[in-house]
Amino acid sequence: MKFYIVKKDQQLEAIPAEEELLESYQNNNYKYVNIVSACNKQDALKRLPSMQKSNKKWVIIGVNIAVVSIFLTISTIN
Repeated sequence: MKFYIVKKDQQLEAIPAEEELLESYQNNNYKYVNIVSACNKQDALKRLPSMQKSNKKWVIIGVNIAVVSIFLTISTIN
């Protein structure tokens, strides 16, 4: 079965590949990301190319670096 992967803010959803359903999601400010073949919705999200999944990883790494930098700056001032 094919699923459309749609995204709103940072939330991914897998919906059955039906044009009417996709249009209704796009009317609710979802953006089309990709189409995948999978058994169910959870499997469809797992099959999404890793480029989409790695975005969260880089955000977390960036926040950690910022926190460590702020901590080091404060400790050197004192």
